[in-house]
Amino acid sequence: MSRAKPSEVIDVVSPSTLLLRNGWIVELSGIDIPGSYGEDISPLAVTARDILKDMLVGERVDVYQTKDRDSGRMNRMGHHLVHLSRNKDDVWAQGMLLTLGLARVKTSISNIDVAQEMLALEDKARQEKIGIWAEERFRVLNPDETEEALGEFAVVEGRIESVALKKNRIYINFGKDWRNDFTVSIAPEDKRRFSKAKLDPLGWGGKIIRVRGSIRSYNVPNMEATHPQSIEIIDKPPVDDPIGNNSEE
Repeated sequence: MSRAKPSEVIDVVSPSTLLLRNGWIVELSGIDIPGSYGEDISPLAVTARDILKDMLVGERVDVYQTKDRDSGRMNRMGHHLVHLSRNKDDVWAQGMLLTLGLARVKTSISNIDVAQEMLALEDKARQEKIGIWAEERFRVLNPDETEEALGEFAVVEGRIESVALKKNRIYINFGKDWRNDFTVSIAPEDKRRFSKAKLDPLGWGGKIIRVRGSIRSYNVPNMEATHPQSIEIIDKPPVDDPIGNNSEE
């Protein structure tokens, strides 16, 4: 990440939006705080906001952004996308919220910094069932449950039934009938990111993966995986139960 000029936190505007002394309105990058949007934010989102206020208001912070000056430093509202660390003791804002189970990881193509560190903190909070991970509605879904989360950001975990390549798009199928079951797809323009990371999704048949993103409906529940950090490989395929990767989409 690239380090910007340090500043002081003046106010916490929302559970993930802060105002700095230098005039910047900043958005905490790489995380999602469920229930933090709309007029009635959730009790856990209120807790996240209050913790940030106690932790950061009046404090000097180190400000970090993605190294790419042309992409990923601003959102559509003109807010700066940042990671914040309290100057006096290096307490990391995103890390604190993930550790307390008040946020989940939500990287993007342009903001993938410290993804593995964030995923590790999220995983620990989830295993301890604290914060959002104690609530049924924020659980990790299995592929058969994805229809109930259409239009929402979700984390889904399941074993891959098959992987197919059609018109240069990769389809990761979680059921025997791709016409009816949850599918994760990787667009042609996104495949190069996986190749650069030395990942070959076409060889993932039989593996258990955890994938995160918005669930859309394209006849069946579908999720676009745009970058490698949105997918975690949980295990390898069983050696005595191979699943073919050459089914046709």
